Amino acid sequence: MRLRRHENATFSCRLSFRSGSRVMSGVRRALAFSIGERYVMLVIALASNMAIARLLTPEAIGIYSVSMAIVGVAQVLRDFGVASYLIQEKDLKDEYIQAAFGILLVLGVGVAIVLLFAAPYIGALYGEPRMIPTLRVCALNFLLIPFCTVSLAILRRNMQFKRLAAVNLAATAAGAIATTGLAFLGYGVISLAIGSVLLNAVTGIGAWIVREDRRILMPAFAEWRRVINFGAQSSVSGIVTSLAMDTNDLVVGKLMGFGPVAILSRAQGLMNLFHRDMMAAIRNVAYPAYAQAHRDNQALEPVYITSVTNVTAVAWPFYGFLALYSHEILRLMFGPQWDAAAPLVPIFCLAGAIAAISSLASSVILAVRRIDLVTKVELSFQPLRAAMIVAAALIFQTTMACALALAISLLIQLPMVYYAKGRCIANDYRALFFGLGQSAKVTLACLIVPSVIAFYTRGSRDTAIGWFAFACAALVCVACWAAALVAVRHPLASEPIFQKMRNAGRLRKTTGT
Repeated sequence: MRLRRHENATFSCRLSFRSGSRVMSGVRRALAFSIGERYVMLVIALASNMAIARLLTPEAIGIYSVSMAIVGVAQVLRDFGVASYLIQEKDLKDEYIQAAFGILLVLGVGVAIVLLFAAPYIGALYGEPRMIPTLRVCALNFLLIPFCTVSLAILRRNMQFKRLAAVNLAATAAGAIATTGLAFLGYGVISLAIGSVLLNAVTGIGAWIVREDRRILMPAFAEWRRVINFGAQSSVSGIVTSLAMDTNDLVVGKLMGFGPVAILSRAQGLMNLFHRDMMAAIRNVAYPAYAQAHRDNQALEPVYITSVTNVTAVAWPFYGFLALYSHEILRLMFGPQWDAAAPLVPIFCLAGAIAAISSLASSVILAVRRIDLVTKVELSFQPLRAAMIVAAALIFQTTMACALALAISLLIQLPMVYYAKGRCIANDYRALFFGLGQSAKVTLACLIVPSVIAFYTRGSRDTAIGWFAFACAALVCVACWAAALVAVRHPLASEPIFQKMRNAGRLRKTTGT
């Protein structure tokens, strides 16, 4: 009887994968551009961060982190859910686009003015005068954002990710060059703020240039109620989320100083290599693809399960290897002054692995136009997460306690997210658990040898032997990962990109090159 249930689960999951694969075949090209763009942007960002980590002190980076946490609360208002609205709107008319732009323009100017005048008071609160010019420069971004958001949303709606990639890469390169150059010239923390302004300026100009309908966008407010109805819910959810996400910077900065903020930020930054940067590339395609499938009356659950299964097959091995070799990776990327962040990295990796299971749920819920469910989840969960991090900072006053609070909160979030998703799209838990089980097998298979290597070379860190062992572990992990995908018949192994990589490897072996 148990065997029959297992076979039924397997058969159900494979049906889901096949039907999902048919729907997803049309977005593979867009996903390839989006991931390729994110990889190149990641390389640029890493190079810039490695230079900045050596040019600026942890205290200076901590000042910028706290400043951005404050700006981050206001940044939720700058978008007002307009991008999501324009992507999911079934019949997008010019009046809707003009209303969206007009609302963004009013909000952007208003937020910029508030930040310009509030900067001295915020600097006085933290006793740090360098925050004042930093916040004022960052305020300029809010004058640029309306010109970026509408064009970028239309490009995403139309799945024009090749053009998006060109714009984002040009903007990222411009921002990185400006930031690194100014830091090298001794401008300190203000160089990070100036770089962010240049990035947004290039994004706005570039997105307008590559649009098919290259016209001057004029604000109008005839359809403002339609946009406000969607944007208000999105903004409430976004504000609460932003407050909770930035709580560690705001509270830790006040209670423990800017140094611990920088250490937490650096440790979480490694987790964000996948959780934020890679998942952003995937969500950029997944959301408009889900929305398109919904407009075409296609089943979304098989597509969603395939997406989550493929995401965890990459995320879990990434986080596992990162947790094993956090010291080496931090040293390689940022230098010895960030060694204190190494013990925190495994905790953040655990948090990232948990988040990967539900990281696409909000996208599929928004695609079926149920922003109310996303809002309810965020209003319930984010205050809880903020309270847990604040409590950890107040009671224990250690960075480890704050990291553990984040991981536990994300574990609590899982059932909340899937309950909300089940309200609009029935959850096929049998197929989901089967897919996650396959990803778990792949993860275990590719981490066994690196774990053994890490155990026996722990005393040889920062030596030639230690670095050689780290390189060998990385190569073995990648090779075992690819072999395990094929061995367990993971759906990712049937993707055309993976097949091309395998064929290329066979060709090199055959030719001996």
